[in-house]
Amino acid sequence: MKLTQIILEDRNKPKAVIMAGGAGSGKTYLLNQLELDSLQQFNPDKYVEDPDHPYHNKLGPASNQVTKDVQAAAGDKTSFVWDTTASGVKFDNTLQMLKDQGYDIYMVLVYTHPMIAYAKNFERGRNVPATAVFSTWRNAYQKIQQFDKMTNGNFSIFVNDHGGKYKDIVDGFNTAAQNGVNGIKDYLKKYNEKMGVGGSSFFQPVVMSKEEEQEFEKLVADFDYDRNNRSEDKDIKKEFLKHYTKNGIAPGIDQLKKARDKYRDEKLKRQKDDDGVLDSIANMIFDPVFQSKLTHSSPKEINQKLQNYL
Repeated sequence: MKLTQIILEDRNKPKAVIMAGGAGSGKTYLLNQLELDSLQQFNPDKYVEDPDHPYHNKLGPASNQVTKDVQAAAGDKTSFVWDTTASGVKFDNTLQMLKDQGYDIYMVLVYTHPMIAYAKNFERGRNVPATAVFSTWRNAYQKIQQFDKMTNGNFSIFVNDHGGKYKDIVDGFNTAAQNGVNGIKDYLKKYNEKMGVGGSSFFQPVVMSKEEEQEFEKLVADFDYDRNNRSEDKDIKKEFLKHYTKNGIAPGIDQLKKARDKYRDEKLKRQKDDDGVLDSIANMIFDPVFQSKLTHSSPKEINQKLQNYL
């Protein structure tokens, strides 16, 4: 009998194996090489990739549901594997909840260079927004020491360089990062134009009836807004529909102006936050202290550690 089967019978000592890492880091690639099939697994992909599920192609709701699934499992003292970016406050709170519930926790952190994560994100059929790739990267990997402490040393890192396949773009990113945030942004702009990437497959456009579209187009015929910016266009249409659905008539143009200005103000704030993320990344990839924390373990070594732990 495998140890992973034995622990299923030991309800008094529940264990959680957390497969952590930023978007596009290769968590699934590593998980497929570990002997953890006997454990229940929680992953947003289960919902996102199911065309019959209400959360199909809806990453936010799917991630929230997985958090609820983990909480429910904790209530039952069930052992499980949790696939997560480990990058937000919600994750930190859930991790602490598991500790408070008496769980033994082992974390496997899958690390890859930020430019590899970026490229891998757009190579797969579904992709998160470009900014989310970098924010989850920064938020996860800046907490390596914290994770090691919270798991009492039950912690392994898998450094995924994909056999050097992405060396050219890694070198290009690193060279650009020497010029700070603007250097990275210029490099990414050229990369996006060359590869035809940069958007998100999770974007949900506003759906209107033919009548609503006609009324909307009449209202915005002379309205100054960026139709080519799909997010700004979406916010304008949502504001229109909110009023039109409730009252049966189009809103005044002033309401759309407020929606446009609100979007643009929030966009400026997001851009400032995004620049802060890129600045952190530029510092991290050249920081010898950070790099020294990336102690690589092979899949075979990690699997052995997990089996001993379980």
